[in-house]
Amino acid sequence: MSVPSTLAPVRIETGGFDSEGRLAFRDGRLIGVLTLLDPELYDELGLGRHWFLEAAFGRVVDEPRPPAFPTLDAACAWLDDRTARVRPHCAVGARSPSAGWCGTGPAPRR
Repeated sequence: MSVPSTLAPVRIETGGFDSEGRLAFRDGRLIGVLTLLDPELYDELGLGRHWFLEAAFGRVVDEPRPPAFPTLDAACAWLDDRTARVRPHCAVGARSPSAGWCGTGPAPRR
């Protein structure tokens, strides 16, 4: 059985004030990038100080994009649930294994 997700603090260049982030790892592999939403920009939406999954990798890519998480514990629980499921290790649906929400897109045709 694999270990739960771990987080590492990171500063993210978002072009705005919400630059506090976390790199999410599972079994030593990057599975996501989380950003803390700025209260001044997102409080009206009820999302200030929530964590947003900016980019996803590996098994998390094929999941529907989640809503913002109220806490890091909630984000880790969601990531752990998705990555604990057994899935094939190969590229699925013509996507490269690293193709995430970050825009790397489909794998090139061979």
